[in-house]
Formats: sequence, structure tokens, C-alpha cells
Amino acid sequence: MNQQLQRLGAILEPLDVLFFRDGRPFTAAMRGTSGLPLPQTVAGAIWTAILQALGCDFEKVREVYCQKAENRQLTDDEFHEVCRQGLQKAGAPEWFFNIRIRGPWLVRDRGVRPGTTDSIHWELIFPMPATVYSFKKSEEGASEIWLGKPLERKQNLPGWKPPREGLRPIWVKTREDVETAKGYLTARGMQKFLQSRPPQDFTKEDFVSESELFGHDNRTGIGINADRLTSEEHHIYTASFLALKQNVAFYVELDLPPEGESVWKSVSFLRWGGEGKRVAVRHCDRPLEFPQAVPQTGQKPLVVLTTPGIFEEGWYPRCLAQHLAAAVVPGEIAVSGWDLVRRGPKRTRFAASAGSVYFLESLPENLSDSLSDNPADQQQGWGCFLQGVWNDG
Repeated sequence: MNQQLQRLGAILEPLDVLFFRDGRPFTAAMRGTSGLPLPQTVAGAIWTAILQALGCDFEKVREVYCQKAENRQLTDDEFHEVCRQGLQKAGAPEWFFNIRIRGPWLVRDRGVRPGTTDSIHWELIFPMPATVYSFKKSEEGASEIWLGKPLERKQNLPGWKPPREGLRPIWVKTREDVETAKGYLTARGMQKFLQSRPPQDFTKEDFVSESELFGHDNRTGIGINADRLTSEEHHIYTASFLALKQNVAFYVELDLPPEGESVWKSVSFLRWGGEGKRVAVRHCDRPLEFPQAVPQTGQKPLVVLTTPGIFEEGWYPRCLAQHLAAAVVPGEIAVSGWDLVRRGPKRTRFAASAGSVYFLESLPENLSDSLSDNPADQQQGWGCFLQGVWNDG
């Protein structure tokens, strides 16, 4: 982390249900279902709140864009530079452009005292790593698990065709019919995973089911004509909103220059997600501690994504080139959104899911705290990871 930046943590507590759309269209006769928030949504909400606290005039950004983009299409690099110029004209100070966001992550309240945000009372919850397996059709939170790891180099797997030269297949030593485990790991459970502890060391308390963290609230609404303030015919819709359990919230971190600390700490609420829903911002006395494990004699490093990662080659982080032994990426997430400057949809991209595991032969030098290829994606919080170890052999 840049030595000129300081890291601050904050708990985001919903004041209502929340709504975060994915990249699928939401049209008539379709139900919009909220997923968990992606890094770009929380980054946008935080940056907007800081700019509002600074009294910035957002219309200036649009004015600069219209002047620069008149009669021609801007490249991505040109667009980012135009946005920077527009924000400067709107009143954004130079330190604003150095702010980096990390997260969001789910957290669970372990008995916080009313009116305080003492970080020791909050427990981080992580997406299940993709190399944790359980019985097929087993319930979430089942304690009987198996851990996959790269097949030994001296062994061959007939028919194996690696997606990249030299990669090894993942092997699970069991005759049982297994699948990737569902749910989440507590910080304690993730610590065991990162330490490559044997499956029998895990207990039921290390696992958290989705139903313990959140559910969905189904609601029906109707479109409103903005000019007449009357209902629109045939514009009825149904949406499933994200409803966190009472003791559950989100956690984010900011790396920002000292000049921005007082501005950020003046922010007490964020508008976050669809329909302008609000969350309360509870500034932590210190950042939460993340689990990690460092290789000991005979061990090799691994990394596991805790937020989705955007890579130019889909599942493959460029920073791990020449170091990768094997990888398990359980899927991809479509990423889009609405561009308020261009007043149109953003192009769709695909991110490797949180929980993806990358087994390494060695750790790259000068590895940043994000695996994503693009610095702009790193700044939004894509590709956050935890470091662990694995035993080769």
C-alpha cells in the first residue's frame, strides 16, 4: 500500500432493504432479483458521497464531457481523462483521485455495544473457497468436507488438457460424490483454510449458510409518470430486494490521503444501489483484521479472491503469470451498470467469482492488494484476495 495513504474501515448498515441488479435486462413480465453488491457499486456510492461533502457541482462533469465528446466517440482512456477534468472543474481536490476502495464484505455483529463501532465486535464472513467440497445436495454449513489441491506432478490424469501450458488439475481424494460446498466461511474457518489445515479440523461453527446472512423481500411496484405524477398503465413490476439479517452488515475499507480523512468521516449515510436506498456509515476505530498464512518450510503460496476479479483473459490474473500451478474458478459474473456522464449503459464485462483459488509455485514480487489487471479496477476494489499456503505432495 502507498505509504502516503492511510487505511480506514467502515461498517455499512442498511436502513431498509437494498437492491443491486446484475447484467441481465429487467423488462415487463420479468422479476428483478437483487444479488450482493459488487465493488463498483460501493465505490461509486462512496466517491459520490465524498464529492457531495466537498460541495462539488456534478453538472460541470457533464458539461466538460459534452464539450470533449462532441461529434466523436471517446476511447476509454480519453473518457477517464475527461471525467477527471470534469471533476476538477466541479471542485474535486487532487487528493480525491488517489482514493482506493476495498470490498465490500459481509460482516456479522458479535455483540457490539450500542453507539460504538469497536472493530473487535465485528466478524468478517467470506465466500466459500472453490476448493472446499461437500456431499452432493448436502445442506449449507455441513461440517464434513474435502479439500481439493493440485495433482502431484509425478501423476498423470488421462485426457487432461490444461487451459494454459504447465497447469495441473485439481484433485479431491475421495470416492464420495461431491460438489463445491455452498455458503460462507467465518474468519476463523477461512484461517484454517489458508493454513491448509486438514478437513477434520473444521467444525460446524466455521461455516455460515446464506439463510443466516440474508434473504429476499418480494415487492410489487408501478411505474410513475414523472411529469403528471400519475401511474403508468401496464408498468407494474415485481422485484426481490436484498434483506440482511438483523445482525449482518457490510464492511468496506478506504485507502486515502490524510487530507481526505475528515471529509470521509463527515459522511454518515450513503445512497447505495437501486431506488436510492440508504445505509448508515459507522466509522470503525481501526480496520478489521483479515486472516492470512505465510508459507513455512516445504509449503507453497495460494491466493483466494474475496471480491470478484476482472481480468483481460477472463479467469487469469496477469500478475500471476509464470507463478501459477493450478486454479479453480467456479464461474463468472456479468458486470454492467448505468453511466451517469454518458447517460447510457456501460459495456458488459465479466468478472471471476469471489472464492476463486489460485495455487502458486511462488509469490510474485511487489504483489499489490488486488489481482485485477487494470489500475482503475483495482481502485474500485475488484480482485481483493487473501494469502494462504498449500502442501505440494
